[in-house]
Amino acid sequence: MSTLTTRPAGITTRIDLIPIVWGGLAASIGLMAGAGRDWPARLGAAALSFGIGGFLAGVRAAGRRIVHAIGAWVAGYAIHAGFIALATVIDLAGGPSAPHLIPGSGTQWLYALGWAFLFALAGGLVANSWLRPVGRR
Repeated sequence: MSTLTTRPAGITTRIDLIPIVWGGLAASIGLMAGAGRDWPARLGAAALSFGIGGFLAGVRAAGRRIVHAIGAWVAGYAIHAGFIALATVIDLAGGPSAPHLIPGSGTQWLYALGWAFLFALAGGLVANSWLRPVGRR
């Protein structure tokens, strides 16, 4: 009879793009929903969506949940930039005006970027704490 082996944990576990993209998609929804609104609404939408995105990436990942949550943060901004690029093409073709890639001042955008990072990280930490085996708590 063969013995069961567990998946490798730690630094050798690979990064899975599926959880990162799912979490990034959830995170980018908050960026799109907050576009064109005042800063408190933008920060609230980013906190909610990036927290959910980091959590979803962490839950879906087999290991390295925090790294996957950070990847979801990056993917959220990348997906959002892709939609802005598409909106810019539509704007150039005579459609409605596209939102700005960096809304407000650069400093405000950096604060929002850090804010979103903290909530994606928090979502990944929650997923990591909930999905640890009983013996490792």
